[in-house]
Amino acid sequence: MNCFTADNIFGESTKGMMIIMEFINFTTIVKNEIEKRAGKNYHVRLKDVRKNNGIILSGLTVMQDDSNISPTIYLNAYFEAYQSGQATLGMVIDDVMEVYERNRVNRTVDVRQFLNFDMVKNRIVFKLINTEKNQELLKDVPHIPFYDLSIVFQFLITEENFGNATILIHNAHLQIWGISVETLYQKAQQNASVLNPYEIKNMQEVLCEYIPDKEEDIGQAINNTVPVYVLSNKNRLFGASCILYPELIQDFAQAVGSDLYIIPSSVHEVLLLPTHGTEESEDIKRMVQEVNDTQVETEDVLSYSVYFFDKEKNSFAIL
Repeated sequence: MNCFTADNIFGESTKGMMIIMEFINFTTIVKNEIEKRAGKNYHVRLKDVRKNNGIILSGLTVMQDDSNISPTIYLNAYFEAYQSGQATLGMVIDDVMEVYERNRVNRTVDVRQFLNFDMVKNRIVFKLINTEKNQELLKDVPHIPFYDLSIVFQFLITEENFGNATILIHNAHLQIWGISVETLYQKAQQNASVLNPYEIKNMQEVLCEYIPDKEEDIGQAINNTVPVYVLSNKNRLFGASCILYPELIQDFAQAVGSDLYIIPSSVHEVLLLPTHGTEESEDIKRMVQEVNDTQVETEDVLSYSVYFFDKEKNSFAIL
C-alpha cells in the first residue's frame, strides 16, 4: 500500500523553490556588494540572458557613467561553487570584481549607427545554431534554415582591449534597415571569411596545442588512423559556421580527393572526415550522440546529426 505524505508529494517542488530563492538571494547580495566596491559612478545590474540552446543565465553588468559597454559576468557557475562549498561569498565577490577589472571597457558604442544599414553592413557575420533547441530565440531573429540548423546573424564589434564582441541581429533591426534576410545573408557571406578567417588543422596539430608536452605520444597514437581535420575560425568562437564559407568545403574535398563526413563537434568547430576507409556513418552518429551527451556543454551543442558532402555534386546531405 502506497503512503502519501506532504514530504513525498511536495518535497521535490519545495526543494526546487528553496534553491530558486537561495539563488535570487545570492545574486542580490553579489550585486549589492559589487555596487559598494565599484562606487557611485557605476551602475550594476542583474539581467537574465538567453544563450544558445535555450539556456538562460543570470548575468551581472557593471557600467561606468561614461560608457555604454560592459562585459556580462554570469553568476550561475559561481552559485554552484558557493552551494557546493568550493567558494565563499567573499571569494565570489572578489573574483567577480577581478573579472570586471580585467575586462572593463573605457569607451562607448554609438548606437545611432544601427539606424543605418550602410554603417553596419561591413561588419555583419553569421553563426550556426540548432533549430529545435532555439525555437523561442528564432521567433525574434532573422534566420535561414540549413538542414536541422539555422543561420542567424551578428554585428561584430572589435575592441583592442577585449577582442571581439557581437550584437545579435533581431527582426526589429531588419525593419529599421528596410532589408530582407537574403540581403543580410549575402553581406554576411562577403564579410565572414574576411572578419573571421577560417582555419583547418589536422587533429594531431590541435591536440598538440592543448597538450604540448605529449606531442610524441599523440603522434604515435594518431599515426595509423584515418586523418581527421578540425575546421573553425581563428578565434574558435562559433567557428562551425565556416562550413558556409563559399567554396571552402568543395575546395577541401577536392584537395583530399574524397567525399566528406562533416561531424558537428560543437557550435565552435566541426570535424572533417574523408569518407574513404572510415567506419560506417551509423557508428559516427552514435559517437556524436555520446560526445554531445557526455563531453560538450549544453550551450555548445550544435547537432546530433552527421552531414555528408558529395564533392562531385558539390552538395550537402544530412545522414
